[in-house]
Amino acid sequence: MDFYYNKSTDLLPNTDPQSRLEKIVQFPLIRLFIVLLMVATVFLIFGVINSGLRSAFDESIALYLTYLTTVLMIAATLLVYRVYTTSIENREAWEISLKKIIPELSAGWLLGFGSVTFIVSILALMGYYRIDEFQSFGNVVYMFFDQLKVGFIEELLFRVIIFKLTEEVFGSWVAIAFQGVLFGFAHSGNPNASIYSSLALIFSFTIFFGAGYMITRRLWFIMSFHWSWNFFQAGVFGMQNSGHVMPSLIDSNVQGPEWITGGEWGLEMSVLSMVLLFGISLYFVKLAYARNQFLKPMWRR
Repeated sequence: MDFYYNKSTDLLPNTDPQSRLEKIVQFPLIRLFIVLLMVATVFLIFGVINSGLRSAFDESIALYLTYLTTVLMIAATLLVYRVYTTSIENREAWEISLKKIIPELSAGWLLGFGSVTFIVSILALMGYYRIDEFQSFGNVVYMFFDQLKVGFIEELLFRVIIFKLTEEVFGSWVAIAFQGVLFGFAHSGNPNASIYSSLALIFSFTIFFGAGYMITRRLWFIMSFHWSWNFFQAGVFGMQNSGHVMPSLIDSNVQGPEWITGGEWGLEMSVLSMVLLFGISLYFVKLAYARNQFLKPMWRR
């Protein structure tokens, strides 16, 4: 096992179902239902805990306690996912291996920071972005933990779970397309959403997240990028995040053509983001091919 990156075949089930029940359990759609049910139970439990904290404590104390429950929720979800891979797929959960967690979290965080800062800097030079005033640093702390949770949950669901199980049957390219389209339209209920915002998400992040996951076959790099992108876009620079107005360090004034600034949706709908992220995506694809990470459909393997 090369711990620098997992092989695509390392994540396939190591099972030989014999009985009818075993064959039913190993059917990918059934496994998808099982793992989603398991992780959703964790999310529900911690949602109830957070609700209880808000009722039992002063607002500020409850807020700090939810930062702790965010970390505990992530740890509990990883444990439950490991139980799933061991008991259902009969293999190690290589996709959440901690062997390279620090460098991969660091790389994703730096890429997210660099990408957002680069785009905002261009907008500022063009006169489309201006800082009006600075807000409470508490907003930064809140967004740090809030977007950690968002990045973890969305990347676990869309890449580690949905992408992996789709790829297992239909191959890598179909899995990339499916998870990307699903990810794009999953945000269609957000404030200020439109068909264009969904298409922008699909164009910007379909190959980026799919191939970005494939180059390591682990959660950490793409989760960290997602976390960092949202954190700096909304929590630091004060841009809207997928249509949402979020607490931020900077109270910004963004004026200019929507196709450049992203308008009331956020940077994902800016042509600057699309070009930048698509260019990085092509590098990810090249790297994934070099590492022989593309799987053929099940019937061709």
